Amino acid sequence: MRSSRTLTYSNRATALAAVALFAAACAGSDTNSAPATEAPAQTELPVATESPVPTAVPATEAPVDTNPPATEAPVDTNPPATEPPVTTDPPVTEPENTPDIELGDGFGPYEVGVQTIMVTDSTGGGRDLTVDVWFPLLPDAAADLAPQQYTLLPGTYYESPSAVAATAESIAANGPFPLVIYSHGSGGLRYIHSNYTEALASNGYIVAAPDHIGNTAVDRLAGSEAPGLVTAFNRPNDVTRVINAFLDPENIEMVGFVANLNPSQIAVTGHSFGGFTSYAMASGFDNENGEFVADERVGAIVTLAPAASEGLLSNERLASIEIPTLVIGATDDDTTPIDPNVTRPWELTSSELSYRLDLTAAEHETFTDICTYLAFLPTLESPAQIVVDALEARTEAGCDADDMPIERAHAITNTFAVSFLNSIFKGGTAIALDQVDEQTDFTYLIK
Repeated sequence: MRSSRTLTYSNRATALAAVALFAAACAGSDTNSAPATEAPAQTELPVATESPVPTAVPATEAPVDTNPPATEAPVDTNPPATEPPVTTDPPVTEPENTPDIELGDGFGPYEVGVQTIMVTDSTGGGRDLTVDVWFPLLPDAAADLAPQQYTLLPGTYYESPSAVAATAESIAANGPFPLVIYSHGSGGLRYIHSNYTEALASNGYIVAAPDHIGNTAVDRLAGSEAPGLVTAFNRPNDVTRVINAFLDPENIEMVGFVANLNPSQIAVTGHSFGGFTSYAMASGFDNENGEFVADERVGAIVTLAPAASEGLLSNERLASIEIPTLVIGATDDDTTPIDPNVTRPWELTSSELSYRLDLTAAEHETFTDICTYLAFLPTLESPAQIVVDALEARTEAGCDADDMPIERAHAITNTFAVSFLNSIFKGGTAIALDQVDEQTDFTYLIK
């Protein structure tokens, strides 16, 4: 019998999370949490930029044989005067193109385990962080473990098709693995994009996602949400504290993870306000609440529909980013529109390796699992109607028939993120322009 995971919050708090997560959490969340000086969000539909046209391989002529075989008949030294010489044009070879990449679901060879842990605040500041950790499993370890259940309300949950509830004792033995920190959007929760975090883990990464206290779904509905300026300062500090915990060999709760991590291979990724958090980890950040100094341990960042207006990150901050970056946006996103939230960091960052991916007809919630939740809940005996109603209210932000199909959006996001991270940490090669020049539902840029 499959068993459900123990709830982290009280039943009341969890219920609040479910309602807020879908009804209020993601729509407009990042603009609401931004400082008052943030530029207003653009409401016009951004126009997707065209991909640079890859240079074609020039046709080459076949070499002319200047040394005929010895058995060739001797040349007639006295041909008829009226016979013209015969000439033959050499064949032209066709240009060779790199095969177009096949986009599967982005999942790798490992089974995936999930464990919920707590990162305590040693400073006494009250910011104990609940963290979900996804990790690659030992062969056959998943066979006797229950599927992971992401609980929305008691009795109402989403059961993962790809991950099981496990502990660090089951981590695959062929590490150490790179560490990736995932930062959720404003008013979200740590597991809101488990398809993505599970996909990363299945490709040999340990992925940790904290609930940002004061900026979760629970906080929003309960009226305990912190002011935007406070949240903006807290978020990158939360990520640094999580990194510290995962690299601390004296932390008893972390010891199983510490032994399987490569401390020199750390990336940060995030959606929406979590995209801001990812940039801030590399650029540093300051406001009236203090200054966060860029964490030099972070070696790469991947941002999904980031909140990156000038009200959050200055031109100078973005220009200071030199580590490899991948930014993925959605052309129909009205919450964090591509212009300026993708165009600004794309133009300003100084990264030697910089990639941009715009998903056509995708929206803000494309980078969450709400569409998958909506499809799964009818399989439950009695799903809470309040959750179903809240999900259905958000379908226009990524689940409508005219939006990019969510399976396709997840496949593209997972594949490009994994390829990018593998090129940085595992000796792989990032996807090239000519590998996707036949794809018509996204635009890919490299600079």
